[in-house]
Amino acid sequence: MGSETNAAVKTSVGRSCVPKTKGKVPKRVHKAEREKLKREHLNELFLDLANALDPNQPNNGKASILCEATRLLKELFGQIESLKKENASLVSESHYVNVEKNELQEENSTLETQIQELKSEIGTRVAQSKPDLNEPPPLPSQFHGDHHPGLPAVEPVPQQPSALLVVPIHPDIQTYPTPDSGTQQQPAPKTNCVVSKPHARYPTPADSWPSQLLGKQ
Repeated sequence: MGSETNAAVKTSVGRSCVPKTKGKVPKRVHKAEREKLKREHLNELFLDLANALDPNQPNNGKASILCEATRLLKELFGQIESLKKENASLVSESHYVNVEKNELQEENSTLETQIQELKSEIGTRVAQSKPDLNEPPPLPSQFHGDHHPGLPAVEPVPQQPSALLVVPIHPDIQTYPTPDSGTQQQPAPKTNCVVSKPHARYPTPADSWPSQLLGKQ
């Protein structure tokens, strides 16, 4: 009886364990496969990185690839910083250039207005200085005391008398005797004639009519 019961228990336990072992996969198998896939993926990434760094350089290992990538990244970061500084300087210079451009435009506009004003002023002066040929000549204005009693009469300037010249008579010339006189006339004594220079004579107030008398007439 005891042996039969033990055999029945074993058979039941064996039947219950068989389907469980068929459906499960050992954990070691899954871990190995995951590690293999990870290594393959990393190898592919290293190959791509090596090709990106220098395709002609032979593959010397993962460590050399990582060192080359680190050096290249440092150089790139340094270039980025220098480009940022250069960009900032260019922006400030561009702002300064824009300010100067605006100032030059304002000065140019003021100069253009001044040029226009000078051109207009020159045109007006040329038009004023150029005589009009179609305009008749102005009539001469005559101011006489008779026609305009209110205005003061203009007194005529008297003419200066001509200078008198005194011609000396030579003392050696003898006068002819008259027929009535029987005696010979004695020669005239010698006289020293001095010729004086005539002085200019200027008009005096007594030489012209007063303006009051002419105004009353």
